[in-house]
Parts: sequence; structure tokens; C-alpha cells
Amino acid sequence: MTNFYYSYYLNIVKHDLIHKFNYPNIFNIPSIVKLVLSFEYKKPTTKKILSSLLALNLIGSGAKGYIITTKKSNISLKLRAGNPVGCKITLRKLKMFDFLSKFFLIILPQDKILNKITKKNIGLSNLSLKFKTLFLFSEFEQNYLLFKDLSNLTFVLVTNSKNFLEFLFLLKVLKFKFFNN
Repeated sequence: MTNFYYSYYLNIVKHDLIHKFNYPNIFNIPSIVKLVLSFEYKKPTTKKILSSLLALNLIGSGAKGYIITTKKSNISLKLRAGNPVGCKITLRKLKMFDFLSKFFLIILPQDKILNKITKKNIGLSNLSLKFKTLFLFSEFEQNYLLFKDLSNLTFVLVTNSKNFLEFLFLLKVLKFKFFNN
């Protein structure tokens, strides 16, 4: 069974992009490449790392997350090279569209979320968001004691658009309503 958001993307979004920008080749149409979710800590503990890894596996539709380690030592943060500092998961294809449909239809329509986004970064072909509260996800509500110490969730949407206008149009067609603020 295919995801309805994936079929919406294939049938509606691509059609709108073709008519808006007049692509000579169908392979030049911008698309969503991947979605990266991550937790990072300045002073990590084993409990924080393991609970954030479990949290990413829960919200990532069963995709495997992995631990981020430091590449260089940092004396001021008391970190050695190779120590864990966070967790990361990369979603592609159907798992990405499963997460996006849940995100757009359940998480974003809640009015509270608009005030809980701490940072918006917009690049040429990517959008980065940081969320303060994570208990809008039903998976976290049920296990509050396990997930109460999680840091901000970083959400990065990566596309292969060639210019900023294509990227903005893609976000608009995908119903990123809070983006216009």
C-alpha cells in the first residue's frame, strides 16, 4: 500500500512544478531527496544518547538511527575524539513520506507548534528547523519518563532544487503553511 502523501507528491506536486517552471526534461523536476532528524548534546550522557536514539527509531518509521561521534577533541567541553555527542537518522523514499504525512497532518496543525519552533534556517535547497517541545508526537507522550531529558529535535529537509524560487514553490505546494510567516 502506498502512502497517500507520496501519491499526492507524484500526481499533484510534480504536475504543478511542470506547469509553473516549464521544464524541458522531466528529470529536471526538483524533488525531496532526504529528511534528516537529529539530537545533539553539549554534555552527553549514556542515558541521553540511548533515549534519543530510541526516540529517533520510534518517530522514524522503524528506520535505523546511528550515534554521532566527535572528530576532534574539545577541552572546554571535556570531550575526547570519538566520544558520542548525539544521534541522527536519515529518512528516504517511502519512510520519508510516511514521516512527512504524519508531520504535516498531525504535528503542524496544532497551533502550539508555531511558537515552539526555535530556529528556521532556509538555504538554497534545504530547510532546517529546531523544535523545543517533542511531546506533540504521541510516541513520546506515552513514555514521558524515558523522553523527558531530550534536547531540541533538528529537522532538515533536503531537496535538489536548482534555485530558491523552485524551492519556495515546492514548500508551498507541500503545504508548509507556517513557512510564510
